[in-house]
Amino acid sequence: MEPTTVRSRMADRIQHMVSHAIIKDRRFLDDEQLIRAEQLAVLEEIFNAKVRDAEIQELSSHFAGILRGDHPCHLAIWGKTLTLTYFLNLLTELAAGKNVPVRHEHLDLSTPRPCFRALNDLACLFNASKRYKKGISLEELMLRIEAQLVEYRGYLILFIDEVDNVRRDRDAFLTFLVRRLPQRINAKLILVFVSNRLNWPDHLDPRVKSFLKLNELIFKPYDALDLQHILRIRVEKALRPDTVALGVIEKIAALASQDHGDARQAVALLAKSAYLAEKAGTNIALATVDEAASELDRDRYLVLLRSAPAQLQAAMAAIIEAGRRARGQPIGTGEAYDAYAQFCERAGLRHMTGRAFGDLVAELDMYALVRSRVLSRGRYGRTREITLDLTEEVIEKLYAAVRMNFDLRG
Repeated sequence: MEPTTVRSRMADRIQHMVSHAIIKDRRFLDDEQLIRAEQLAVLEEIFNAKVRDAEIQELSSHFAGILRGDHPCHLAIWGKTLTLTYFLNLLTELAAGKNVPVRHEHLDLSTPRPCFRALNDLACLFNASKRYKKGISLEELMLRIEAQLVEYRGYLILFIDEVDNVRRDRDAFLTFLVRRLPQRINAKLILVFVSNRLNWPDHLDPRVKSFLKLNELIFKPYDALDLQHILRIRVEKALRPDTVALGVIEKIAALASQDHGDARQAVALLAKSAYLAEKAGTNIALATVDEAASELDRDRYLVLLRSAPAQLQAAMAAIIEAGRRARGQPIGTGEAYDAYAQFCERAGLRHMTGRAFGDLVAELDMYALVRSRVLSRGRYGRTREITLDLTEEVIEKLYAAVRMNFDLRG
């Protein structure tokens, strides 16, 4: 029998995947591949199943005053961006039906930026500036925004996503929105702040906090029944009929609700299970879900770190090096910063100040790549204790990925 060629082996594998395909529309297993209209259509089906009904009712109560001429106060939300986008679109339609002028804008601050960049992005939303305009002052940007809004006399809902990502001069940014802008324009301004950090208002300047009258709404994690509704809708749209074994949806929902209650992660587990089933030429079984969960847990941290900024990667590598020297014991900020400065020197990267490094550690903690806590040492001040509680296999893969990214050999 003649040996097979690489061409024939490739063709056989491709034909196998085609013959055993169980995914009919992969886009519905990844929201990033859906256009916004499709995302909102899926969300409407989910809400029609009474998922997030309590939060929708709370949002409706908060904004009901718009339709009777009142001016609702500002709102802080911990949770879901897409849910709020859907709600504001629907609210705008309802208001238009009653001849109430309502305009909403979404300022996406999903990546960290200074006050100037955040204001520049806000000015771009109102056609008051070109993107990334340089050479003008904060005052000039503020004046341009005010000039663009001065004629509008309806309700203006400004939805600020991940507000805690304004890392430099956040108080100046919020002072403009909370104190100055409402006094300079005729519109009834309603600010909606969305964040995943519960304590972000605690660090604001007291003068800003005194003006910032907030209602607060926390989006609770999905429970297992909610996730089952969400997964069934995704299965219907994304997979071929009769390719999911009994109990699979319930198992994925149970795993996700125990770990995080995150619908995106539950759908990601469904997508991984479908991919592994296609590779094996089977339907999605309970054992397939276990295998997919194991692979996702291993890969999640790698994907996150590889897409992170260079400084964050350097901080992670330094903490790994310092942790190894400490033989698994918790390390202090000083030890971690020394290791970070040394790593940056080897990698040819400009190292940041100690205070900025503290922000990097806090960000790594938010992503669950490290665990940190602040300890008080009495008259000797406070220090941050940093612990790595990932498996050694994951730590080694993260360290290797960072070294490869910086082209560090050996």
